[in-house]
Amino acid sequence: MDISTDLMTDWDLIHRWEWFRRDRWRQSFRAAVHGQGGGAARAFADLAQKTDAKVLLDASCGLGRRAIYLAEKGCTLLGSDISGTAVNLARELAGKENATVTFFRSPWHELPKHMPHHFDGILVTGLNLEPSWDQLGISLVGLYHALHPGGFLMFGGATEGEPEGGPKERVEREWLSEPPEKVEWFVRDGKVTCTMVKLRSKAADYIDERLLYISDENGESRLESTTLRRPAYWTWRHWRDVTRMAGFSNLETREYPDFGRDGGKLLINIAWKANSSDTPPGPPSEAEKHYED
Repeated sequence: MDISTDLMTDWDLIHRWEWFRRDRWRQSFRAAVHGQGGGAARAFADLAQKTDAKVLLDASCGLGRRAIYLAEKGCTLLGSDISGTAVNLARELAGKENATVTFFRSPWHELPKHMPHHFDGILVTGLNLEPSWDQLGISLVGLYHALHPGGFLMFGGATEGEPEGGPKERVEREWLSEPPEKVEWFVRDGKVTCTMVKLRSKAADYIDERLLYISDENGESRLESTTLRRPAYWTWRHWRDVTRMAGFSNLETREYPDFGRDGGKLLINIAWKANSSDTPPGPPSEAEKHYED
């Protein structure tokens, strides 16, 4: 695997400019979150209802749109994100939308240190963006310790039965789905304008998206940029091994026939934490030793 661990995405920058263009999405974000078939948000709410999960966490909440949508559907939701900017803006959005959602800042591996309490279910998007095996394991250990016994973690990525080459095939399809250079949007808000340009490049097992934010305020121009890597590293075998290493007792892929894009099929992974009476604790894994240190 061609993995670069020194690539750091500036999520504060991404969320700050996404908030700048909020007039474009605020009135329609519920439909965008729900989508044609509901996607991960609807699957998460469905599984929470079936398992009688009471307290839930969106652990990659961004600006809080999905958490607000789920809270309005009757879920007891909290939201967390690695970006402090995102968390502050999510609180502001929840206030404007009269939604009762608690947001807090935390990376996944530090969740047990920062969270108000344990959770019955956690939804994560972007877990497959982790750049290394060690970081993936450490993040999953943090998510594991954030759950109540019997709780579940829902996340996307390679699914059970998918060929080993499936993630790379997805990268190929994504590469062909849009041009290498693209103006994503232009927004004017008062005396400030911003144009977002996406420049894409491809390696054997990832696509890099360089995001350029070209802004102008009172005639003064500014360029800011960050890179988002979309990898094809993690196969089902990797998910199986790393969730087991982190302490989860079972990993499965569930199919939701009408929850996917355009009402198609959604396949999503669920890792279960054993009830305390089900499995005696074994020796700590290497990732848990790192977490304890």
